[in-house]
Amino acid sequence: MSIRLLWPLVVGLALIGVVLDATVYTVDQGQCAVVTNFGRVIASRVGPGLHVKIPFIDSVHVLSTRLLGLQVAPGALLTKGQDPLFVDAFVEWRIQSFRRYFTSVGGLRPAADERLRQVATSAIRRVVGTRSLKAVIAYGDKGHLTQMINGEVARYGITVEDVRIRRIGLADGVRGAIEKRMTADRLRQAAQLKSTGMAEAGAIRNRADRKRAAIQARAYEQAEAIRGDGDVRAGMIYTRAYRRYPHFFLFYNSLRAYVKSFGNHHTILVVGPHSGFMRFLPNNSSYRK
Repeated sequence: MSIRLLWPLVVGLALIGVVLDATVYTVDQGQCAVVTNFGRVIASRVGPGLHVKIPFIDSVHVLSTRLLGLQVAPGALLTKGQDPLFVDAFVEWRIQSFRRYFTSVGGLRPAADERLRQVATSAIRRVVGTRSLKAVIAYGDKGHLTQMINGEVARYGITVEDVRIRRIGLADGVRGAIEKRMTADRLRQAAQLKSTGMAEAGAIRNRADRKRAAIQARAYEQAEAIRGDGDVRAGMIYTRAYRRYPHFFLFYNSLRAYVKSFGNHHTILVVGPHSGFMRFLPNNSSYRK
């Protein structure tokens, strides 16, 4: 076969390849295609697989269906108390309406990121500006922030799945003021606790003193009653004993008097030999003198 006859065949095969390439397209997993006809969307959610389009007329724009991420750093924000903060957030989003996404931002990821960053920055600024510094640091309702952002970005055909506050930074002056404020709060709480503890200790001590006084008074009253009863019973016993054995009672009392009188070696007793006090002691020579 001559070269002159091969040229038409080669050209024909090349044209067929160009037409096939312009007619057939594929969409991978995790992607979705938007087909336009001279700028007008005719198919907005073409799933994965092999598809056919009108060559040189239809245009195919492949977009991702996966979860996408965007870092948002609004810069310095002011709280309700005019304290400057630096907030670093991370937004997770995906395309919800491919038609609206393509018509609003042209299907371009940078344009969508810029729109989402503006809306997220505005929402974070509103949340921080309506709360105190302590409330911002303890802020845990990220769902409310997500709803605020979704209400603004729905017109772009995207939806926000989650908003994560990664870092909240404080300016140097604010950090020092917060440390001083926290120190003052802790000192005030410590003084209040100490005052409360001293008051409670005083009250407990007063109650204990009153209980001790009451117990001592009851014990003294009982002791006096027992002592009085014992004295009465002892007196009755002494009386019966004296009536029954008067001489022995007199002898016993005299012996007790001798013990008390002569128990101290330094005691000097001057009595007559015929004194009634010495009647139970035998007379000896020392008494005669």
